Amino acid sequence: MSYPVPMTDTEARELRRKLDSIPRGRGRRIPLELRARATAWVAKRRECGDGWGELVDKLGVPASTLQRWTSDPSSRAVMLRRVEIAELARPERTVTLVSPTGVRVEGVTISDVIEILRGLA
Repeated sequence: MSYPVPMTDTEARELRRKLDSIPRGRGRRIPLELRARATAWVAKRRECGDGWGELVDKLGVPASTLQRWTSDPSSRAVMLRRVEIAELARPERTVTLVSPTGVRVEGVTISDVIEILRGLA
């Protein structure tokens, strides 16, 4: 629900009326022509010294949206970037070898255990 804001700028009133006619909510789609008109009006008002809060009150659009509309598209963060997926070297699993006589060898790999057992045979 929007509340009327007294304005002297008829263009702002017209923009507010059109913006208010679009249902609010996440993913709200503003027609490109209306967005371009609003962006031009905001840029003009910013040059005259109006602050973001004042513009928000006049248009009923969040400051972050107005700032995004008026920012340089090349300065915006890229949402998706190409990445390379590298295979991680899997650490070898280690075991503990305990002989029938109680000799204990810890932190050896299976291949180490095989060598040890071959050496004992």
